[in-house]
Amino acid sequence: MADSPYLIPLQTAVTWTTNWRNANANSIKAFKINIAEVNDMLQESGTNAIRLYFGLDNGVEKLVLVAVNSAGQDIINPTVGRDVISGTYDFCDPCPPTCDPSSPLMTGQMP
Repeated sequence: MADSPYLIPLQTAVTWTTNWRNANANSIKAFKINIAEVNDMLQESGTNAIRLYFGLDNGVEKLVLVAVNSAGQDIINPTVGRDVISGTYDFCDPCPPTCDPSSPLMTGQMP
């Protein structure tokens, strides 16, 4: 895990999230994603990645998640078990209000 090519330094994450908050003061700061539902997405045949789309629902910012195959295509209307499902998910809790006010990603201050 420590040698993951996707891991970034905490200072980089703090800088990026601080830049976002500064540029988007009235916007959502983060989304908490339920891991159990991500695991459900991983059950879709051919899932290689997950794509997140930004959306609006009556002015409220949302994330729409969809499984992605190895060709980079969204997996829409997959069959899971014997059921055909939409393949699109909204199970994210926005911040605010579900923030961690002590996180350096919210405060901009390194621990």
